[in-house]
Formats: sequence, structure tokens, C-alpha cells
Amino acid sequence: MSSKIEKWKEWVEVVCHNCGNLLLSQDMFLDIQNMIAKNPPMQQNDYFYEYLKDTYVAHVLMMLSKHIKRGDKSISLVNLAEDIINNPQELTQPHVAKQVQQKLNRFRESAEAFEQYADRTIAHNDKRPPVRIPTYKQIHNAIDAMDSLSIQCSLAVGGDYVDTCKPTVQYGWLQVFRKMGIKI
Repeated sequence: MSSKIEKWKEWVEVVCHNCGNLLLSQDMFLDIQNMIAKNPPMQQNDYFYEYLKDTYVAHVLMMLSKHIKRGDKSISLVNLAEDIINNPQELTQPHVAKQVQQKLNRFRESAEAFEQYADRTIAHNDKRPPVRIPTYKQIHNAIDAMDSLSIQCSLAVGGDYVDTCKPTVQYGWLQVFRKMGIKI
């Protein structure tokens, strides 16, 4: 196995771990939103809900920004994909690089749109307002695109991830709410 393939496999582990974290965060956020919708007493206009939304958006957009980043000092999904695309001779199936390119284009299209928002409103207090404010649907599409590209990179290098980066949660995290009598 070439040193490049070994490096790519290591990077796939990092990228898929981060992507799995995002997918679990997305599930938790949506589960909480559903729980609130099913329980009218929980539908309050208080700071908890603003905190929940702000924290979720900040977490997701900063993680997406981290993996859109390019440069020699970053382990990012874009760097991994571009390295695979630029070195197809390292692959046992060089034509797979074209599939990586297609998935990379989709990820860039969906995630780069939020990089400015994350930079101007989450990472910094920029004087300039963001040009575009992401919707939850757009954010979730970017997470899906990240998962799809991560899996394609894993398949290209013979990694362990073949369907999704999302880990299997063995014990339902919502159990604590069920025990309190909250409808799930």
C-alpha cells in the first residue's frame, strides 16, 4: 500500500468521524424539534429554544467550514477529495476519481454558501452583514453532501465506511425524556 493511500485512509477516519458527529447532531436537533411539536406545554418562547437553534447552527456551520477549507495545514474533506482527484494513479480503480469529483462539486456548492455566514456571524463580529442566511433545509442538504462525499472517498481508498458516516447509537438518547412522560 502506498504512503498516499495510507494517508488518505487516516484522513477518511478523521473526516468520517466529524461527519458522523454532524449526522448525530442533526438527528438530535430534529428529534428535539419533533418532541417540542408533540408536547404543547414545551412550546414556550424562551431562551432555551434560541440557544438550541443557535448552538446547532453554529456547530454545523463551523464543522462544514472546517471541511471546506483548503491548504497544506488542514485535514479537510476538500483537501482529501482534491488529493484523490489529482492522483488517480494511486487508486486501484482510477475511474473512481470522477465520482469523487462529482460529489466534491455537490459538497462545495452546498457548503461554500455558508462559509461567509459562519465567518461573519459565528466566528467573528463582522461589521458587514452576511449576504445569505442559511435555512435548515440548506444546512441539512450540506450535511448529506458531506456524508456522500466522505463515503465516496472511503470507497475510493478502500476505507471502512461504505454506506454512511453516521455511527449506530446503541441506546436511545431520548429514553430520559420518555421516563419523564414526554411524548416522543
